Amino acid sequence: MADHFVGFSRGVEGFKYSDFTTGTTSTGGLSMELRITDGAVRRIDVIKFLEAVERFFENRQQTTTAGFTFTQDG
Repeated sequence: MADHFVGFSRGVEGFKYSDFTTGTTSTGGLSMELRITDGAVRRIDVIKFLEAVERFFENRQQTTTAGFTFTQDG
């Protein structure tokens, strides 16, 4: 089974399919990337994960503790 990647570059909004890079290998050059193991999860699992990641990044204490530094909030 292959891993599947969805990449997203800073500066795009994600409203068009062309805003994303997809494939079975990591590009290594995108701002953000999600890796999903083939056959291991359901679509609802991915949605729940993305919602949890959103909650994580909304909490400044959690992100600071985890070592994330951001150039600006927004």
